[in-house]
Amino acid sequence: MKQVYFVYQDKHAFERQSDGVEFCIIDRFYDGKIYFFCAEYQLFWSSIDAVGNLTQACDFALKKRQLDIRPATLIEISEQSLIQYISTIKEYDWQGKVIKAINYIHL
Repeated sequence: MKQVYFVYQDKHAFERQSDGVEFCIIDRFYDGKIYFFCAEYQLFWSSIDAVGNLTQACDFALKKRQLDIRPATLIEISEQSLIQYISTIKEYDWQGKVIKAINYIHL
């Protein structure tokens, strides 16, 4: 199974040794809001302006691969006027629960 995430490389990504944050939707919140997930630190941010600031990370912890967390679509990102923040497209190639490969397209 392949899964595509849009990524924003924030100014703090290098410090975190991160690709950046992935645009995602947390369906169980029912708020239609885009959240930003840092895989390396397992943190979420609810605002693009707060991304990378550890003191402004969300105070909840969810496992990214749970069924209620999914990649935000390009349409959802555009509807929230965030499209200009996309710097990378990241494709996960899953084989069961194991990542077989990760492919990147840097914009």
